[in-house]
Amino acid sequence: MSASAPLAPEVAAQDKGPSIIAASCAVTAISTLFVIARLYVRVGIIRNFQLDDYFVTASQIFGWLTVAFAVASVESGNGQHTAILKPDQLSGAVLWTMVGFAPGVMSFSIPKLAAITLLTRLLNPSDMHKKCLWVMGVMCVLILSGCIAILFGQCTPSRAQWDFSITEKTCINPYILVNYSIFAGAFSGFVDLYLAVWPATVLFSLQMNLKKKMALIFALGLGSVACIVAIYKCTRIPGLASPDFTYDTADLTIWTCVEGSTIIIATCIPTLRPLADLLFGRAALGGSSGDRHGYKHYGTERSNNTRDDLEMGGSKKRKIKGPYDLDTRMDLETRIDPVNEGSQEDILPRDGANPTSKRGDGIVRTQSVTIQYGKEDNSPAKKYEEWK
Repeated sequence: MSASAPLAPEVAAQDKGPSIIAASCAVTAISTLFVIARLYVRVGIIRNFQLDDYFVTASQIFGWLTVAFAVASVESGNGQHTAILKPDQLSGAVLWTMVGFAPGVMSFSIPKLAAITLLTRLLNPSDMHKKCLWVMGVMCVLILSGCIAILFGQCTPSRAQWDFSITEKTCINPYILVNYSIFAGAFSGFVDLYLAVWPATVLFSLQMNLKKKMALIFALGLGSVACIVAIYKCTRIPGLASPDFTYDTADLTIWTCVEGSTIIIATCIPTLRPLADLLFGRAALGGSSGDRHGYKHYGTERSNNTRDDLEMGGSKKRKIKGPYDLDTRMDLETRIDPVNEGSQEDILPRDGANPTSKRGDGIVRTQSVTIQYGKEDNSPAKKYEEWK
């Protein structure tokens, strides 16, 4: 990891260290704000802390560990060209950069498990699909963890990678790590994309107000941004095999933090609707008007077994967990003309039909949503609204 040829003064003066610290701290601080907001919603408003919240919290901790090791590596000389570093600087820069990659990988792999937990709870897929999602998520974590194993195991003894006093060592071709990491990064991006596209396909099939449907698709589909980041980060991975390791891996360190923060933010946003309602009111966000503090007492007496179902009634029923952790029920009612029983062709009035005719004439489709706070008992709902 040393260069024999001297560098031109303008090249030797190049230093990506400040960029590493600034970018890593900035994106991690932003994601931390989203995590704090998420925890406030879960603990302070809904009072229902779930498995995906643990995953996100752990991911954020790994994110800050990544930042801490990045700062340590920069203090040792990371971000500068290898040729200008002293042996002790180079040793520290390589060591802390490698150590920082371990929590960095965890910071963008564990949030995928949080996304799967959230989506399976909201969208209630079939048992087979749910198993496939979890297999895909766990495989992604294991495959990405393989990058860490190869990184530290590519030389025997492992410490020979940063302890240059060790001369007797055996190392594999560094491009084995590069190629495997590119494969792992591509698979990670695929998982992000799938977890963004699948909710959209489900929501498109729902009988729902278009504005609300698009808002949900946007909120649940932000993982596609993480997919784009993962693809770009793959172009930075060859720096792991560069002889100018401390300079060429600087971008990889930055984009590792960016990817982790991006997917954490994407996982948090779908859970923040109650907080937005409290701050701006439901009417301002496309919801029904009413008490902007409607979530105040939600979950205070809620048991862990309470179901948050959005149920579509009719000949075929599909249950989907409420995306804002409300007890939500959508009843789809169809009335049939007694004369033409069994016909469902005239859902909308034909041209020239009398708009003032009775509701019993022809087919009438009624959609309603009942939002109930607290226990699932026989008490009347505190809020009711029509979706037309």
